[in-house]
Amino acid sequence: MNRYLHDEKVRSAVSAAAGLAAVWAVAAAIRPTSTYHLAPILIAGIAPILARRPGKRTSFLAAGAVVGVVIAIGAALGLAAFDLLRGPSLLSYGGALTEAVIFALLGAGGGLLVAGVVKTS
Repeated sequence: MNRYLHDEKVRSAVSAAAGLAAVWAVAAAIRPTSTYHLAPILIAGIAPILARRPGKRTSFLAAGAVVGVVIAIGAALGLAAFDLLRGPSLLSYGGALTEAVIFALLGAGGGLLVAGVVKTS
């Protein structure tokens, strides 16, 4: 794990995901009854894209995806702890927290697709 922490692309991926999470937190604090459906998708999806290293191993992409999911879910849990996820969910079950977790996982998968880990053909 230490080699990932010293990689500049992984660090930039973590910084971008954390920055997006901070923007989400500020937006949720201003309007707690609004749901920002794309926030967990963007947070979890940007990390593997920015961690991409053409011609290198895919473990850096996987590390970026894991970090993005952890940051997105951590942000969602923090927002839920402060009752800032009061908005409606697009899902027919659960609430905004459930939606955020599912969307974070989907965002990481989409980020991996965009980054080129999963071949579609």
